[in-house]
Amino acid sequence: MCRAIAACLGAGVLAIAGAVWAGEPACQETFPSTFAAIQKVVFEKRGCTDAVCHGAARNGGLDLTPDAAYDSLVNQPSETVPGWFRVFPGQRDRSLLFLNLAAKTFPDDFKAPLRAMPLDPLPGILSNELEAIRKWIESGAPRTGTVAGTEQLLDACLPPAEPIQIDPLPPPDPLVGVQIHMPRWIVKAHEEHEVCYASYYDITDQVPEEYRGPNGTVRFNKTEIRQDPLSHHLIVNLYEGTHPITDPVWGEFKCRGGAMDGQTCDPTDPNACGADSGCANDPAISIACFGAQNLPGDATTGLGASGFTGTQKAATTITLSPGVYNEIPLKGVIIWNSHAFNLTDQDGKLEAWINLYFADPDEQQYPLQPVFVADPPILFKTNVPPFKADEVCNVFTLPKRAQLFELSSHMHHRGKRWRTWDGAWRCQGGPHDGDPCSPFGPDESFSTTDLCAGAPCKTKLPPLAGECDGNLAVTIDELIKGVNIVLGSAPVDDCKRFDMNDDRQVTIADLVAAVASASQPALRDAQESLLYTNFIYNDPLVLDFEPPKAMGGKSSLPEERSLTYCALYDNGFSDPTDVKMKSTSPPPPLGIPLGGPCQTASGCTAGRPGADCTGTTDAERNASCDSTDGAGDGICDACVLKGGVTTQDEMFLLLGSFFVKK
Repeated sequence: MCRAIAACLGAGVLAIAGAVWAGEPACQETFPSTFAAIQKVVFEKRGCTDAVCHGAARNGGLDLTPDAAYDSLVNQPSETVPGWFRVFPGQRDRSLLFLNLAAKTFPDDFKAPLRAMPLDPLPGILSNELEAIRKWIESGAPRTGTVAGTEQLLDACLPPAEPIQIDPLPPPDPLVGVQIHMPRWIVKAHEEHEVCYASYYDITDQVPEEYRGPNGTVRFNKTEIRQDPLSHHLIVNLYEGTHPITDPVWGEFKCRGGAMDGQTCDPTDPNACGADSGCANDPAISIACFGAQNLPGDATTGLGASGFTGTQKAATTITLSPGVYNEIPLKGVIIWNSHAFNLTDQDGKLEAWINLYFADPDEQQYPLQPVFVADPPILFKTNVPPFKADEVCNVFTLPKRAQLFELSSHMHHRGKRWRTWDGAWRCQGGPHDGDPCSPFGPDESFSTTDLCAGAPCKTKLPPLAGECDGNLAVTIDELIKGVNIVLGSAPVDDCKRFDMNDDRQVTIADLVAAVASASQPALRDAQESLLYTNFIYNDPLVLDFEPPKAMGGKSSLPEERSLTYCALYDNGFSDPTDVKMKSTSPPPPLGIPLGGPCQTASGCTAGRPGADCTGTTDAERNASCDSTDGAGDGICDACVLKGGVTTQDEMFLLLGSFFVKK
C-alpha cells in the first residue's frame, strides 16, 4: 500500500516514463490540448459521458459531454458535497474530480467525500490517467494548451507547450479575510530565473479590531495562495528594516501588466496602476535575494529566510492547527522571492494572489513556528558521482513542548525519494559512529552507499517515565527516586521525567510506567517510525497531523523531539541521459560558489557512456571515453551532483510547522 499521495502517483509516473523511454509509440491520437485529451481518453472512453451518468442525466448537476464539460467542472461548486469544488485550479486535494477518481483507482489511500467514481461495476481509471488529471489540475486546469508531461501519460499527440496562465484567486469575503497581490514579472522563453522585488501593501482599513494583534498586526489562521504554474517556488518575505518604500534605495517603481504596464507609479497608491496590474520595483535576478541591488542592505533575506508564507506549487491552502495563528503588520513592504522556469518557445508571466483569513479571538492562542532547516552544510549536503545514486540524512530536533502539525520537503529534479522518521537514527559504532542514517539501510535497487559502513543504524525508544540522567535507560537508582517522589520525601525536580503529563505530580501510574521501561528497554521500529514519504520533487506531499503530534513535554529528551530525514538523489543511475553535465549546467548567479558547471567532468556521456574519464586535459579526458582507441567519439561531460541553487544542482530542505504548547 502506498503511504502517501505522492508515493501512489509517483509509481505511475515512473512506469509511464519507463515505457516511453523503452521506445513504445509516442502517441495514438492527436488532440488540440491536454483537456481535450482528458475529455476523450478519460471521460468518454471510461464511460463518464454515458447518458445515465454525466451525459444526458447530468448526475449531481455535472455535465461531462464535450461542449459542456470544462465549464461544468472548473471553478464550479459541487451540488452533492457542499463546500467543495468540482475542480479547484491548482489544487487536487480541493477538487472532487481528482479525489473521486483517485478513491476508485487507489481505494486504500484516498477517500471520496461522498462516493468513488466511476460507479460500480465500472473499473477505476488507470494510474497514468489519474496522474494526467493531477498534472492538469495542479497546472491551473487550463481550458486550452498543453500541460507538460501529459502527452506521455495519455498516449496523446499534443501541440508544443505554451506558458499557462492560471485564473486569479477570488478574494475572500471582506468580513473574513483580505487579499494581497504579487505584481507580475516576465519569464523569458527557454529561461530560468530566481528574482526578488518589492511592493507595498496597506490593509489597515480592511481588518476589524478583533483580528488585530497588540502591535498593529493582522492575525490569520488560513492562507490561500495561487500563482501561475511556471513557478518552482515562491517565498513571501516581510521587510523589517528602516527604509520607507519612498526611499530612493528601492529604485524606480513601475506598473507591471495591464493598460499602464511600464509606467512609473506611486507604490503607496493602491489605484496607481488600475485593477489589472500592480506597482513594484524592477525584479533583480538573485538566489534567495543574495546581493539584490533593488533591496536595501538591512533586508532580512537569504537561505535562512522562510518568509511568512509561500508555496512550491501553483496553488496551496494552508490551514493552521486549531488555536495557532500567524501575523503580519497591517501595512508594510513585501519582498517577493520567486523562482520560475519557462521551457516553452514563448515568454510567460508569473503573478500571484494571497488570501489571508482572519483568526477569531479564541483561535489566537499559539504563534506559528516554522520548520525550515536551511543551514548550508545540510541544505547542500548532496554529493553523488556520475551515473550513481546515493542517499543523505540528517537529524532535526524540535524544542520542548513542540506540537508538530505539518511536514513537507524540498528537493530539485534529481531528488527521487524523501522519507522522514520519528526519532534520532544514528550509526551505532564503526567509522561513522553518531552520524545520521536511514533506518532502512542502503537501497539495493539504487546501489546506494551504506552510510554506517556495516554498523547498525538504530535509536532507542525513550522510556515513558523514570529516565533521569539522559541515557535513555531506567535504572534501579532512578526507580528509588521515583518511589521517594511518590511518597513525598523527594521533590519532583529530582527527576522530572517521572511527571509524564507535566502537572508537577508523580503518581503510582507514572511509577508503574517507569518499572515497565526498566524491565523492557526497547528500540524504535523503523517501519512504525516512518512518518512521511514523497517521490515527486516538484509537487511534494504536505502531511498534516490532526491532532498535532506531541514531540515531548517540558522535561523531554532530544530523542523524543527529533526527526530523521533522508533524501535519495539519482545522478543518471536509472537514466544515464539525466546525469548532470558540465555543458548544460548554468552557472550560479551573482558568483555564489555553490553548484553550477563542475570544474572537471569525471564521467563519459558518449563513446563509452557511464565510464570514468581519465587524463589531465579536456582532450585526454574526451579521448579516454572513445568507444575504441582513436575513434574520436568520446565525450567527457558528466559531473558529480552537488548541492547548489540552480535546478541542475540539489537541495535538501526539511519543511514543516509546529507550535509550542504553553
